[in-house]
Amino acid sequence: MGKRLDGGVLMVFAVTLLFLSVLSTFMVFGSGFDWDPDDYPPEYWKAEIPQRQWIMAIGVAVPAASMATAAASMFALPRRPVRIIAGGLVAVLALVPFVVSWYLGDEAVSKAQYWAAYTDPGSYRR
Repeated sequence: MGKRLDGGVLMVFAVTLLFLSVLSTFMVFGSGFDWDPDDYPPEYWKAEIPQRQWIMAIGVAVPAASMATAAASMFALPRRPVRIIAGGLVAVLALVPFVVSWYLGDEAVSKAQYWAAYTDPGSYRR
């Protein structure tokens, strides 16, 4: 049989997801980084909105999964004080990329919505 999914294994998953949340936050930042937004027509930006929403959802889901796994590790039996403290620390540390991803993703979607509504046809190159 395989190994049981105990609190230590859950803590390893939580820490791994914490490190992956840094990459997902960078992915959210990259999705909202626009070099020259007025070079594209509004149709391009209308197509970008759902893509940026999905990237934001993934970028927020990874730190949220890290927090949930850390919380599950804290309450797994048998309870160990070191794991409870480490789980709380991982959950608090995962809160930072969660909030940053939420902010950057919301900003990226808002910028795409703004440029989708921007209808000056002479401002972008065809």
